[in-house]
Amino acid sequence: MSALPTTAPASPGGETTASLREGLLERPSSAATSSRREKIERLRERADALRREVDAAKDGAEAAEAGARHAEGREREAAAGLQATARTSEMQGEKLRELEDELRYKDGRIKVLEAIVKTMTTKK
Repeated sequence: MSALPTTAPASPGGETTASLREGLLERPSSAATSSRREKIERLRERADALRREVDAAKDGAEAAEAGARHAEGREREAAAGLQATARTSEMQGEKLRELEDELRYKDGRIKVLEAIVKTMTTKK
């Protein structure tokens, strides 16, 4: 393969339009062309495979994020349920304490009434 002629850069790539045209017009040997095409094809295949891997990784990451969001939502629901259960339990405990106090009061009244009845029946 022959070297490209050098001229003053006119494009960001550093080559002028004329030198690019000359380089394109030069034809390498068919064996070199075939080898180049095979290398290019392998590189394209590798690039496609890498793109598929990146896409698969991206899909996996998105699925993991969705799963994490779902798990966080379920965690919040469970925490809310536990709080509701705790509030209900506290309310029921308070009601039981009130009922116990009422029972103690009534039990005391019954004992007083029993004592009154006992004293009245023994006096007769």
